[in-house]
Amino acid sequence: MRRILLGVLFAAGLAGAAEASDYIVVGSTDPAVKKGMALDAGMHVAVAAGKTLTVMRATGEVTTLHATAAGVTVPGAKLSTADSSKFDSLKALVEPPPQGRTFGARRGGFCPPAESAQTLDDILKLADQAGCKAEARQALDAYIAKNGGAKDE
Repeated sequence: MRRILLGVLFAAGLAGAAEASDYIVVGSTDPAVKKGMALDAGMHVAVAAGKTLTVMRATGEVTTLHATAAGVTVPGAKLSTADSSKFDSLKALVEPPPQGRTFGARRGGFCPPAESAQTLDDILKLADQAGCKAEARQALDAYIAKNGGAKDE
């Protein structure tokens, strides 16, 4: 009986760990909050008063939050599980690229220009192409600039 109970608790722990967050930090004027940080809806984040935090959902929604003395509270509801793989791809794209040279890496072929990726799905497809991460990051930056600041909390 003890083994069954431990197995159930272990499986429940793994299920919770696999759950993706709802937002990813895509910009911050507070150096304490790093780009690529995953946040959950409703979470309170300590951001210095007067600073801004720009977050993005796997759905493509971009929101800029303005901090008060109390910081910011991340808006919205929990995302569905279907968005978790898209969230992981977005997180990998948002995190700063590795520094230095990568030996043995080659361009895998032709990369379309960053301007050709207008939707989040197009950007993530571009990121999946071998050697096209730089173009995908440029496209994502343009997407965030175009769609950012939709809400003010």
